[in-house]
Amino acid sequence: MTQQPDESSPNQGNWFAILTVAITAFALVTSEFLPIGVLNAIAQDLKISVGTAGWVITLPGIMGAIAAPLLSVAVKQLDRRILLIALTVIMVISNFITGFAESFALLLFSRFLLGIAIGGFWATAIALSGRVAPSHLAIAKATAIVMAGVTLATVLGVPLGTWLSDWLGWRSAFQIIAAIGIIILVLEIKFLPKLPPTSAIRFSDLPALIQHDKARKGLIIILLIGFAHFSSYSYLAPFFKNHAGFDPTTISSLLLIYGIAGFFGNLFAGYSSNINVRYTLAFVAFSFIVVFFSFPHFAVHLFGAYLLTALWGFAFGAFPTTANIWMFVHAPEAVEKGMPLFIGIFQLMIACGSLFGGYIVDHFNANTLLYSVMIFVAFAIVAIFTLGRGLNNPKLPCAAN
Repeated sequence: MTQQPDESSPNQGNWFAILTVAITAFALVTSEFLPIGVLNAIAQDLKISVGTAGWVITLPGIMGAIAAPLLSVAVKQLDRRILLIALTVIMVISNFITGFAESFALLLFSRFLLGIAIGGFWATAIALSGRVAPSHLAIAKATAIVMAGVTLATVLGVPLGTWLSDWLGWRSAFQIIAAIGIIILVLEIKFLPKLPPTSAIRFSDLPALIQHDKARKGLIIILLIGFAHFSSYSYLAPFFKNHAGFDPTTISSLLLIYGIAGFFGNLFAGYSSNINVRYTLAFVAFSFIVVFFSFPHFAVHLFGAYLLTALWGFAFGAFPTTANIWMFVHAPEAVEKGMPLFIGIFQLMIACGSLFGGYIVDHFNANTLLYSVMIFVAFAIVAIFTLGRGLNNPKLPCAAN
């Protein structure tokens, strides 16, 4: 059986290299989720419904789901440094097109391109993190640094992009991210070491996590929770504007609170999952239940909106970390080979969730959406205490945090 090569080889990098990869992660995640904060503006400008505009979130998820496993197999002996640079070029082109798109078709094409960059990056970045880090830095800590770029994007990237769109127009936010991407390209060319692969992933390697019983049980739970979150989170800003009647400045501040709470959720998950990953996932699911049930009643008032948005951000901040730790704990031998397909499935979940949310918002309303996704979280809770019974692992040697 072949192994994904990048994580097992000696470190070749330095602090500038690992930080460059983290900044790349920041730009990609900001690019992917920035439309959440400007969905109303996109819909109004292009004269489409909010649900239809949601395709700018759905399409990158679909393409990311396809690109993650296919690129992992297709790149074979290509130097991973060249791959990362190429993916960043695609991201820059995508955001420039988005920033100047005058039609919905062209906008979707730009997001199609972004999905390729997203899927390709996440299929390789985690495994590469150890090789681009300084030689004395443990792989787990190197991975945590890369994931810090994701947290920073949530805390600052999306709220800042939303604020810029309110000030200069929604296109300006994407144009600025494209400009940042050019700076990242310069950093990658200067600081990334050569990263030749030592082996290749085959198509037969990709289902490694799905074929693992404990990982498969976790995947079912993760998909149910994730689907509920991405179905509703994609339409958070429209809820605040259309149902609560908040002004753009308030909405930007709420998204910032979401991001800050997510940072602390990530820290919590790293600690709590080392004690019991199953109960941590249960806590995340129960938090989502509270949020989805309470939002239509209390988030229309400013205090309730801040409180529930913070809880939502905390829960989601803990979710991806807990999901990854579940896989590292229960199927460590399958993570390297199965991660590209796992990421592909995760991206597909984002796409399907956004698509489902858009349909419900267009044909019903945001309140109906929030109540309906509670069903998926309820199923997840049942699965945690039935399928996941006995899968308690207080010692998590592979936890990234």
